Amino acid sequence: MPAKENHFDVIVLRVGSMGSAACYHLAKRGAKVVGVEQFDVPHRHGSHHGKSRMIRKAYSEHSNYVPLLERAYELWEELQEKAQEPILNKTGALYLCESDNSVITGSLKSAQEHGLPHRHLNGEAIKSDYPAFRVNDSFEGFFEPDGRYLRPEDAILEHAWQASGLGAMILTNTPALGWTATSDGVEVRTAEGTLHGDQLIISTGAWTNKMLKNIGVELTVTRQVQAWFEPEIDPEAFSPENLPCWFIETDAPHGHYGFSILPGKKGVKIAEHRPGDMVPLEAISRAIAKPKGDELKALQNTLAQYIPDAAGKLLKSYTCLYTNSPDQHFIVDKIPDNDRVTIAAGFSGHGYEFSSVMGEVLADLATNGSTKHPIEFLGLNCFD
Repeated sequence: MPAKENHFDVIVLRVGSMGSAACYHLAKRGAKVVGVEQFDVPHRHGSHHGKSRMIRKAYSEHSNYVPLLERAYELWEELQEKAQEPILNKTGALYLCESDNSVITGSLKSAQEHGLPHRHLNGEAIKSDYPAFRVNDSFEGFFEPDGRYLRPEDAILEHAWQASGLGAMILTNTPALGWTATSDGVEVRTAEGTLHGDQLIISTGAWTNKMLKNIGVELTVTRQVQAWFEPEIDPEAFSPENLPCWFIETDAPHGHYGFSILPGKKGVKIAEHRPGDMVPLEAISRAIAKPKGDELKALQNTLAQYIPDAAGKLLKSYTCLYTNSPDQHFIVDKIPDNDRVTIAAGFSGHGYEFSSVMGEVLADLATNGSTKHPIEFLGLNCFD
């Protein structure tokens, strides 16, 4: 590639959840951008596969996330209007627990602080309104009518497709071998040659520790299991019209979550939301292996306990990866001592729903050096 052709306003490493959205927002602004992805777009080697991700506004993790989510909803709707296939489906979201310091405490705080529609349920109301669930009378529930599920693979492909249509270059099956800061920009080395840019966005998920060193924060990568089971009764009872997205706090503050049977599919999905087995950097590529029998049996047992009619035979299962920050909050910031490099990392298993707005945030940081979005609580200085 001639020197002028391989110089970009912004280089984005990789084109997954955050990277594909960043490419889209940069291209929409007219920036000359290249996205560099070591696999296909999308793929099953990282964190974004699995057909469904929950999106909700009454965020229990921290009420500061709510303004970001309100913008994320707007941007998902914008992308849906352009998409040929559904990427966003409204089902409502139901959270269940029996702990005082719980997902419901945090969700109520966010809902009340930001005026979000919701219902707070006792055990009797849970059984009456959501008969698929079996919980003790001591349980309480929180229902958010605007909860939805996203189709991550389709949305990533749509972000990348729209970015390409706006002039972005997307390089697939092109591993980045490393990057270097120069006197007037950055260089990214690939097997196909060296790319030059004014700005670099590093959104490399489980590979972040390989691409970024000495930022003062330790990220850990864990292996996560997700599975689909065939209901033992009429599957219509578990359609998106009849079963909301759900989270059950089975081991506070951790728990299990799942989804209805998606259109054209057969199974009810369940997965555990807690950091799983830690994966060392050199073993990441081998971590996406078949789930073990005892892992799948544990998921089936949990489903049998709380949604018993859904716990039929196993249909399929996958593993994916969480990249966990020390406090389980995201890291979105310029790296120390280099205002040409932006990091988006540590999404800790609850970041996908934010990817639409994170694309906008990352585009802001790369082109303006700052953003109007409230991301101060996600900065590297939080770990000082």
